[in-house]
Amino acid sequence: MPSKLNHEKNLNPNTPLADLGLPHVDVVLTERFLLPPEALKKIGEPVPTNLGELSEMSGMPLGDVWAIITECLELDQDLRQPISDLSAEIKKEGIILLDMRPGVTIDSEPLHPDARLFHAQNPQTFLPFLRTLNRVFVISHNDAHAWSAAMSLKKMGIPAFLPARSQNT
Repeated sequence: MPSKLNHEKNLNPNTPLADLGLPHVDVVLTERFLLPPEALKKIGEPVPTNLGELSEMSGMPLGDVWAIITECLELDQDLRQPISDLSAEIKKEGIILLDMRPGVTIDSEPLHPDARLFHAQNPQTFLPFLRTLNRVFVISHNDAHAWSAAMSLKKMGIPAFLPARSQNT
């Protein structure tokens, strides 16, 4: 996270969203501010490009917008875990691989042979189980969805991570 953005006193409404160091800004706009860029474009509305526009379009004070952005930046820290052999890593005790694709059924094939289908589980028993693990690796049909799912799990106190290819492989 850039140091100039660490403190609310440095908030500048003209700060571009692209300069915040936040991956998947479109996901954040959609899920946290209810301003989906594709839907905005479709109805001829502008997509916010800086903190001030985001504050105005969301109807939220700049400080509240910044609190949400800061939370997202904090949750994103260390989210990507370099893994050289995912199959070997998830065989270790206290580690699980979750396929978080929406709309799967119990008969769906997971994206990875060792992955559990999150949406085919009972959340009432599965979420407490996930909190007991050391690491929960999240995969999905695209990077933005996997990131969003991992962020949501992390916010719930689950040690969620995205498997990232090791720089050495």
